[in-house]
Amino acid sequence: MERWCVRKQTLKLGRPDLGAQIERRYRQEKDARLKTRLLCVKLAAVGEHTAQQIAGLCGVSRATVFEWVGDFRREGFEALLDRGRPGPQPGELRGVPEPVVRQLRAGVGSGRWTTAEAARQWLEREHGIKRPYVTVWQWLKKLGGVLRVPRPRHPGADPQAAEAFKKELGKQLSALELPPGSRARVWVMDEARFGLHTETRRVWITKGVRPSVRPQTRYEWDYLYGALDVVEGRAEFLHLPTVDLECNRLFLDHLRASDPGAFHVVIADQAGFHLRPGDTRLPQGVFILPLPPYSPELNPCEQLWDVLKDTEGFANELFDSIDKLRDALLPGLRRFWEDAGKVLSLVGRPWLHAQANASAKI
Repeated sequence: MERWCVRKQTLKLGRPDLGAQIERRYRQEKDARLKTRLLCVKLAAVGEHTAQQIAGLCGVSRATVFEWVGDFRREGFEALLDRGRPGPQPGELRGVPEPVVRQLRAGVGSGRWTTAEAARQWLEREHGIKRPYVTVWQWLKKLGGVLRVPRPRHPGADPQAAEAFKKELGKQLSALELPPGSRARVWVMDEARFGLHTETRRVWITKGVRPSVRPQTRYEWDYLYGALDVVEGRAEFLHLPTVDLECNRLFLDHLRASDPGAFHVVIADQAGFHLRPGDTRLPQGVFILPLPPYSPELNPCEQLWDVLKDTEGFANELFDSIDKLRDALLPGLRRFWEDAGKVLSLVGRPWLHAQANASAKI
């Protein structure tokens, strides 16, 4: 059997300092393929294994063993760890024509496929590309795909109106013609219904165990009004028994009282129980900027309610009164009162900040 023998005077292996250096590089390396190369050199340095044995231990051919050790002998670690011909780059799919890759990327961008299996069948049907499910799943991930539940969109929603609102909010704020030097707060406002029905939410649990919760069905409701300050990260909330124009006015009064010396610009949807611009019932110093119809995605306050429903002590719990339900929501609300950064992370949409600050000179 042929023995693999490394000339120590050339490689300078056998020296404790160099052996320790190889071992250290091996332990630090994160790339599994490069660790294999270092392992090959380590075994060759020992001089106790044949080339065939090293090839078997490293899972490569004898020719590859000779190549790697030769690289190390000539130029050290730099040549050994240079992969030369890298694999597919990010977003590159090996063996898939570029036009098909573009179609796959477009499909991921538009949410065309509900499963990787659907994409696999499309590839086979439309392009004759047969790949296993796992491969197609990896391709979709490489193209930036993630599984998300679509948000329902009302048939009357107008995407163009939503985009126009994003671009023209600053002009609408300037058109209010507030006195120069005055302070203005810009709020996004919404309200949500909470009741004595059990709010079922997901929980962390041991794999293989199906969690259960004892539900309660009671038709008693409470309404939580909320507003988030777009610029400074303040938050205001108010519990009210229902939603109507009078309750809307009460909440706007509450906002104004939070900073009586400022003007308050409130961005809200066009629900039938919201006061409209110019309504005589609007508190003094409060201005309404209505969102385009059926555009909840423009209002960050909509996301607030889902966050609150995950509050510890509220989700999956039973309450025998509205007062106890309100107490359970209090810790979640307090986080927003006390942490402006948490509010700003929720309302931190570039277009909203840019447009709200466009009229900051007033």
